[in-house]
Amino acid sequence: MKKLLAVVLSVVLLMGLCSTAALAATPEDTLLSRSEEILENGDYIVTEVYKNAVQPRTGASGYTTSTYRNASGDAIWDLTVQGYFSYTYGVSSTATSAEATVRIFNSNASFVSKNAYTSGNTAFATGSITYRSIPASNSVSVSCDKYGNIY
Repeated sequence: MKKLLAVVLSVVLLMGLCSTAALAATPEDTLLSRSEEILENGDYIVTEVYKNAVQPRTGASGYTTSTYRNASGDAIWDLTVQGYFSYTYGVSSTATSAEATVRIFNSNASFVSKNAYTSGNTAFATGSITYRSIPASNSVSVSCDKYGNIY
């Protein structure tokens, strides 16, 4: 009886560990495009558009992140817009909501403001910071076409 109980408990424990490992694995978002803009002072801005790995049951979602980096490649700050969209396949699409996120990576930078809004099939975000006492701002957008493609 003790052996049977030990076997049952071992199986239950093993099943619990397997399901926990499966829950810990998350799918990766898909990078759709990447561009770099080099500034006059040698700093640059990297902009990336992603499709979320987990899509809403109806519609689509994606985001754009724009990261300001110094000439050495260190990230100073970034601005992200997360967009959610509804679409009728082949007919039309509409941005239903937008969320803005500003992250600061450098102690010489401080957050000032952020804003997000939608217009038509596009989600927009603007963000402002102060970096070494100089104001800086950026804007990003993410869109969805009538076929549910994020761009």
